[in-house]
Amino acid sequence: MSGLTGLWTQSERLWSPGVVAETTRETFEAVREKLETQAEGEQLTMMENMFDGILAQTTRQNMQTSAIILIIFESISLFAAYLMWNLQKRGYYLYWAGIGVAFLGPILLIGSWMGIITAVAGVMMSLIMAILYSLNLKHLA
Repeated sequence: MSGLTGLWTQSERLWSPGVVAETTRETFEAVREKLETQAEGEQLTMMENMFDGILAQTTRQNMQTSAIILIIFESISLFAAYLMWNLQKRGYYLYWAGIGVAFLGPILLIGSWMGIITAVAGVMMSLIMAILYSLNLKHLA
């Protein structure tokens, strides 16, 4: 189910990147304001620099790039899950390849803080699933 909803979400991001970029900017601005009230001194300066970098990277082009990367990742993950459902061990390794795409793609193609945030957000739940899949690896042929 996660793969299907991920494909749907990423396709929406791909077809309306301007809207997504604006919504993302608004979300980061709200988080920034909330965190600025709690930070002081060096922390505040570091946070301002980080958020300035993120907001500068929140562009229509980067939203499209991240959507394409994550569509590829979701497609690989769905196919890998299908293979594992059919008890094929290569599905497990393909799943890890998909995680690699989701992690390295944004870092290499987007870069900066935005690439790191996209990479981490893209693989967080998948890493948990990969660990759970590894517990049943012995059942795959």
